[in-house]
Amino acid sequence: MYLSKNLLPCYRYLHRYIASLEGNGKLETLEAINEKIRKRFKNPKLSNSNCAKVCRHASFAWCRSLIISLALITPVQSGLQSEIHALNSSDSNLESSLLLCIDLQTNELWSQSFEDSTSLGNLETKWNPMLSRIKNIVIKKVSDENIETATSLFRSSYNFYRESSCVMLPSGINLCLVPSRLAVQAQVQPNLDGVEILDLSIPRKLLLWAYALLHGRYANISVVVKHCEENVKVWVLTCSSMMFCLACQRLHSSHM
Repeated sequence: MYLSKNLLPCYRYLHRYIASLEGNGKLETLEAINEKIRKRFKNPKLSNSNCAKVCRHASFAWCRSLIISLALITPVQSGLQSEIHALNSSDSNLESSLLLCIDLQTNELWSQSFEDSTSLGNLETKWNPMLSRIKNIVIKKVSDENIETATSLFRSSYNFYRESSCVMLPSGINLCLVPSRLAVQAQVQPNLDGVEILDLSIPRKLLLWAYALLHGRYANISVVVKHCEENVKVWVLTCSSMMFCLACQRLHSSHM
């Protein structure tokens, strides 16, 4: 009990630090922080309710930061007719062409009772105007200038999928499959016949969203996960190579 009380300032600092990272959009840092927290709190001596709250806060912040980052590069302009035409050109059976649609319920992202209400309110004020644009829209491939970002977010979404499967996360992401023949307006109506609501966990929804942004099409979650598993070694090697190049550049700069 004495140890737990002595650590209270540390827990408060961690909560403030996590909130500041989320507020500043530091997705990669939040991902690294989550990994460190999980390893740190595996120690039974540090396992208590305060630790659990920090772990949960870090997971929620990582989740919301992924949502925000994906939303920032999600095309929201009306371009469905041209997209359907492209599908029609490549698929003789238009009805078999499925489009992945997304609807964000932003109020559900900021209603966590265990988090500081002031910090949540500031985050909501900052990000809701952008997030509220994602309302029943077809997920299209990102623009060319966002391909690199989409690739990085796809990897981050896969890491989140692997590391957060047992964490209770905020809801707020609705995905559905729409036959392309029904997607004739900028906003899709999810209550139409033929529209299939996807009942998946939040990590799986994020992974599908990231995949659709990168590849411009829907794929079953098992296909997406298999694709990630086949490419994870390539991602690790690429990341290691980039870190080596960065270290060389820093070493070179230090001797100039």
